[in-house]
Amino acid sequence: MRSTLSCRACLAVATIWLAACAGVKPHAEETGTGGTTSGSGGMGPTLGTGGQATGGSVVISGLGGSTGGSFGSQGTCGDGIRTSDEACDDGNAVGDDGCAADCRSVDPGFVCVPDGKPCHRVAHCGDGVTVLPELCDDGNTTAGDGCSPTCKLESGWKCSGSPSVCSHTTCGDKVVEGTESCDDGNGLPFDGCSAGCQNEPQCNTGSSCTSRCGDGLVVNEACDDGNNVSGDGCSADCKVEPGFTCVQPMLGDQMTVPALYRDFRAKMPADFEPGASGLTKVITGLVQSMLAADGEPVLSSTATANANAHITSATTFAEWYHDTPGMNHSTAGTLTLWSNGNGAYVNRWGPNGEQWPVTVTAYYCGNVGDEQTDATTGLPIPCTSMTAAPGSTDCDKYDAMGYMQTACTAKNGSYTATYQEGLLDGTPTFFPVDGDTFTPASERVSATIPPPYDPSGSYPPEAGSPKHNFSFTSEVRYWFQYDSTKSYTLDFTGDDDVWVFVNRQLAVDLGGIHTPVNGSVTFGAGARTNFGLTAGQVYEVAVFQAERQTTGSTYRLTLSGFNAAPSQCTPTCGDGIVSIGEECDDGTANNTGGYGKCNPDCTLGPYCGDGIVQPEYEDCDDGMKIVLEGACPSGCRHLTID
Repeated sequence: MRSTLSCRACLAVATIWLAACAGVKPHAEETGTGGTTSGSGGMGPTLGTGGQATGGSVVISGLGGSTGGSFGSQGTCGDGIRTSDEACDDGNAVGDDGCAADCRSVDPGFVCVPDGKPCHRVAHCGDGVTVLPELCDDGNTTAGDGCSPTCKLESGWKCSGSPSVCSHTTCGDKVVEGTESCDDGNGLPFDGCSAGCQNEPQCNTGSSCTSRCGDGLVVNEACDDGNNVSGDGCSADCKVEPGFTCVQPMLGDQMTVPALYRDFRAKMPADFEPGASGLTKVITGLVQSMLAADGEPVLSSTATANANAHITSATTFAEWYHDTPGMNHSTAGTLTLWSNGNGAYVNRWGPNGEQWPVTVTAYYCGNVGDEQTDATTGLPIPCTSMTAAPGSTDCDKYDAMGYMQTACTAKNGSYTATYQEGLLDGTPTFFPVDGDTFTPASERVSATIPPPYDPSGSYPPEAGSPKHNFSFTSEVRYWFQYDSTKSYTLDFTGDDDVWVFVNRQLAVDLGGIHTPVNGSVTFGAGARTNFGLTAGQVYEVAVFQAERQTTGSTYRLTLSGFNAAPSQCTPTCGDGIVSIGEECDDGTANNTGGYGKCNPDCTLGPYCGDGIVQPEYEDCDDGMKIVLEGACPSGCRHLTID
């Protein structure tokens, strides 16, 4: 008589039944022992090598009659023929190769089709089972939750377990974990370990910087993807891993540069908010021509003699770019630069790269009640005139110039309109420390919009007049490998003080409190000055800025030629190596598709565990439950043991 039982049911019956249900391998002419260890009673479903329970139903017939439970068997594990009492048979009775040593279970991360052949590795990202080569698998393919859609660790996260549980790493806690390659305990950039706890080039040891694996610069390395995590294509020592191809792509639509902002109280020191409104001219020569050993600017010996500089002393100036408890507060940040379509990258006003709309006012656009009418509806058209001479109103003039009307307002019986004259890069409302509470709300004031962002020159208030946190400094640094055949340009417009250093040498000098002014530097191929750069070496561009006087804060940084990106590694489908981003890879010749086989694009065809019963090959298939609950055997077939 036949009986169909679940493994959990087996626990309640005699020991002789446990042997069959627990996945013990009874060969022909072999005596069972009641468990995987002689004399033991067994304790539930046998775990496969990868931790997968045999589980499911087992049909038992012909129970042996002697003590110890002698069983017959329909097949011999290891003979390469999968029979009704086996979940797999790969031609051997050895475990840890995908098919368990007793042929009763398939290890997680393997498919054992066809019979008699070695099992092949598979990785179905999103199934909640972390198997090689996956670095994580949280049961979904959603980005931004720590485990990427291809089951890589995402920057700033750590993941463990199966299914993976992911959480943010804490940069600054002196514990290197997850995707971190360093942690010096401060969470601030420009000291060799970034604000995201990734390696930075070291630039204080000589005329050039020392690049390190994990800093995202490919210098004397096969690859560098900006981390020190192995298994994602570029190894922890920056070598291309088997199964991957790594390239250095162009930057795309945007690039992000690290920044460090320091918030100051008004008049603390007196260099900030000195009452110097209305100044328009740049003062050069306020800083020395070389950065100090710590990479920060140094006040020149003649700076304090210039009353218009409004700098108290070398000591107060040093506080601008050094952390000083009680005097300033540092915040790590980033500055996003957007592609302008001409090979350069520039910061912009809008959070998604929107440019600043430059508007003009059309003061007279006709009278209310004297509008032209719509030819179709007969309704009046605001900001038009029926009786005014063609081309005589301000709206007519701006329409003829191709400007776009954005608003029309009726007031005191006549129409005025707003037109968009153009779009500008940069921003006239640069306030990166608005979120810093070091400066109290009582010191915050509204901003005005200067030319060229408002062409009228009237410095109108920002729309809505929100209060902003003035009195701050910023420093932005960018590292690049110098190519003497390329041309590099850095262009800046802003207020107040701005100094740009290339290879620690002063390149742009826009010192003093002033309205927005422009400065630029070009070096590289064909340039007269190249700041001592040597081809192939890594160098740093450093931009220092200070916002010292209300009520304007303009910032526009444009980089051209600085467009190297970290390595991008992708799996090589068809090379026979299952890499992250592939579900399988049996080699081009064998990636032919079919049940339990790999498709030509390295995705898996129908397989045991996809939740769809394939009648020709499977008795059941409950998807992820196969490995998480053991409700269906790991081979998707009910085992029959005589």
